[in-house]
Parts: sequence; C-alpha cells; structure tokens
Amino acid sequence: MNERELIGAVLDLKTPPRLASTLMSAGAWALTSRGWSLEGALAGESEAVAEALYRAYTDAGSDIVWAMSGFNNVIVGAVGGKIKFRAKGTPDVVESLLKKPSDVDGLDVQAVARDAWVRSLLGATRALAKLVNGERYVALTRWGPWTLAGLLYGAENLLRDVYRNPDGVRRMLDFTVRLYLAYAELYFDNGVDFVLLAEPTASGDMISRKHFEAFALPAFKRVFEALKGKGVRTALHICGNIGDRLDLLNGIGTELISVDYKVSLARCREVFDGKTAFAGNVDPVGVMQRESPEGVRRVCEACVAEAGGGRGYLLMPGCDIPPSTPAVNIRAMTGTGRSL
Repeated sequence: MNERELIGAVLDLKTPPRLASTLMSAGAWALTSRGWSLEGALAGESEAVAEALYRAYTDAGSDIVWAMSGFNNVIVGAVGGKIKFRAKGTPDVVESLLKKPSDVDGLDVQAVARDAWVRSLLGATRALAKLVNGERYVALTRWGPWTLAGLLYGAENLLRDVYRNPDGVRRMLDFTVRLYLAYAELYFDNGVDFVLLAEPTASGDMISRKHFEAFALPAFKRVFEALKGKGVRTALHICGNIGDRLDLLNGIGTELISVDYKVSLARCREVFDGKTAFAGNVDPVGVMQRESPEGVRRVCEACVAEAGGGRGYLLMPGCDIPPSTPAVNIRAMTGTGRSL
C-alpha cells in the first residue's frame, strides 16, 4: 500500500496497515528548509521549486505532498487587493479591498486565471504532480469562503455585519464561494487531487455557534457540494476551539475534519466515529517547533491514544507549522505514525 492508498483508507474510514501522518500545508516550512522564500519561489523555475517541495515533504515522511501552500493570500491580490511578502513566512493582506459589502459586485472571479502569480503557482503545482506520479495525494490548502470574506472586507467588519447587515454578509459569501471554486478548478487542471478548506476566521474563538451555523456552515456546504464529482478528496480545517460545533460538521460533504490542539480528540472520536475521518491535533508551536524529538514522539503517541487508534484518524499538526520548525521534530511525528 503506497501513501496515496494509505490516506485513501483513512478517508474511507478503514483501518490502515499503519498509522497515516502528514504535515498540514507547511509550504513556508518546506520552501524555507530548501533555501527558498515564498516570494522567490514565485519567480523561480517551476521544476526547481517543485523539486524543493517534493524533497522537503518526502524526506520529512509526510504521507501527503502539499502544492504551493502558504500562498493563500495571493488570491486577494489577484482580485485587486494589496498583499505584502515577508522575508520568512506567509504574505499579509495590507488593507481591506471592500469598503461595503455591495463593492463585491465589482470584482471578477475570473481575474484569478489571468494573474501572473497564480500562473506561477500553477506551473510549480503541475511540475510537482509529475514528480509525485500518483504515489501520494497532491493537496491544495487555500482560504475558504468565510475567511476570504473577512480578508476582503476586514474580519472585524464581517463579524459586525452578521448583526447589522446579514444580507450583505450573504452577498459577500456568494461571491467568495464562486471565487474559491474558480480558483480551485485551476489547480484540479494541474494535478491537485486533494483540497483542504482552511477557515481560521470560523474559529469558536471568533464566531459564535449560532452565527457559524447561520453564515459559515452554509458556505462550506456549497463548496463541498460543488466539489462532488470532481475526483478530489476533501477536508476542512478550522483553527481554535470548535468543541461546541463539532456535531454540526458531520454530513456537510467533506471527508475529513482537521482540528486544532485546543480540541479534544476523544470528543472527535465520539462525534465522528464511522461518519467522518478526523485529523490533528499536535500543537504546531509548543510541540512541533519547541519540543525535543522525544517530546514530539510522546505527544504524538498520546494523540493516537486519545483518538482511539488509526481507523478514520490522521496524525497531523493542529495547524500550519512555523517555517523554523526543526526537521527532526517533523520526522519524529511522521516516524511515530510509521511505527504504529
């Protein structure tokens, strides 16, 4: 059973011959570990960038290879927003593009296909898929529609408007669902066969269960419904504590729920067992970046025990890891998976 088949078994809620493990996204780490910055990768030769990514993930023992992750905010630039690259780490959105929800009507979802940075990302993704050659899933991590709306309009404005202008929020979400799908389609045409919807703004630390159910959840369902029949596997990651809304996530159309270190894996097993695969939840900073390899192994073994074993469970950091995370710690995590 190769790595692709192993991940497939997890998503199909079967017990794999060994525990599957993977990084989540980690594009900034993968490129930094090979001497590339994110901005430099956009200007680099597609084949050289793809080789760096492929070697980083496979040498680390990740059962999934991630396609040019860490560039999530490029889509904001593609539709007219301002972003700024850091020397290390992911680029930032400098200012909100939308002044009011109706401004979304002036944006064009097809602009992403014409953007030079997007074309660079697609070239490296295509080259990466050739290197993987079907042995692993080639996965895409990009912001989902709720987080995209917050980046375009400002997260504080978005959260205020669930009270003062709910119809405007739905108007923006209609656009960001279409924007996400148009963007993802470009990657499907270039070798991506696994997509993870990243939704940090949907955290229980930011939005109530009530408003999550009324606004964010319907947008997720629309995305996953549209992805049916595309031949891709699907996942949803929400940062922070979502323990109060785990029950809402069964049946939304995704195959995997990824949780942060604040969420109980025992509770995930209780809610998702036999219905939806789940992943997590090794602390990306406190453990993956700062612990010793031995400490990482102990935490990973505890996560597996709390999750109740390997059926429908994927060992993974609870979020993206910092670019400075030691490679030995990553191999300690994936090595734990390979030993179980």
